[in-house]
Amino acid sequence: MNNSPKRQASSIVGSVILLMLLCLITAGRATGVAAADDSISALKQRLVSDGFEASRINLLYPPQFSPSYKTVSQTLRIRESKLDYAQFLRPSAIAAAKRFIRQYDPILQRAEVIYGVNRCVIAAILLVETHFGGYTGTVPTFAVLSTFALMDQEISRNRVWNLLPPQDQKQWERAEFDRKLMKRADWAYDELFALLHLTDGKPTQLAIMRGSIMGAIGWPQFLPSSLVRWGTDGDRDGRVDLFQPEDAIFSVANYLRAHGWDEAKTEVEKEDVIYTYNHSRPYVGTILGVAAALNEGSEASAVAPVRPESRARE
Repeated sequence: MNNSPKRQASSIVGSVILLMLLCLITAGRATGVAAADDSISALKQRLVSDGFEASRINLLYPPQFSPSYKTVSQTLRIRESKLDYAQFLRPSAIAAAKRFIRQYDPILQRAEVIYGVNRCVIAAILLVETHFGGYTGTVPTFAVLSTFALMDQEISRNRVWNLLPPQDQKQWERAEFDRKLMKRADWAYDELFALLHLTDGKPTQLAIMRGSIMGAIGWPQFLPSSLVRWGTDGDRDGRVDLFQPEDAIFSVANYLRAHGWDEAKTEVEKEDVIYTYNHSRPYVGTILGVAAALNEGSEASAVAPVRPESRARE
């Protein structure tokens, strides 16, 4: 064994360098955690100032709470033009929608009479959104909306920016990226606020709630604010559950009526109503295309007149 002074000195230098690297890594991690903590603290303070109990908010955001930065970064890679809407117009999809209409015909008829919304349009939306509850999303709703709400802070936007591949960074450009996420932060805070009211801020309810990458939930993929405004107890069990077909059907019908469906006479007016549900022209065309295919050879297009008093009772 060679224990020359030169080799010993080299070993000591190597150990010192390794120790310095470990310190830098640890410090970097600590800085990242501290930055995340600071961001969450600001969000917690805002929620408390808007009326939520501090003790409950602290329970919802424990020290180990980890923002869903990766999920938020994935939303910036969504390309609407690449979504395969044609799949919903294929014979197999239309056949599935017809089976759904047959299975839930009494409920669809009741919703159609009360709200004046064609049952085929309701079925088309539930088909395109989640294939009648077949896939409603697995993203934790509370975590993703909380993370979006953090995007008003530069430190949080930096975390998301660094997760984007170089080609996406180039396509977005930083200024446009910041504008986009700051706008989403305002939107997400409102949705988070609605979600906390819906669940009464109960951790157990929030923990099991899963949905889309953008925080939409249930068969019709309602955002929390839409659920608050237009969610409807279709099965009359005393609560609104968008994972139940009756409530999903009635909630879609209620939403469309509230946005002017029963007053829409022309094709353009109907398109405008569907556009409020999803701001995508390909989506609008698909919904109306599916509804037209379902209407062929059926009597579903003949919507019975609706008396104002019957609506008021619902």
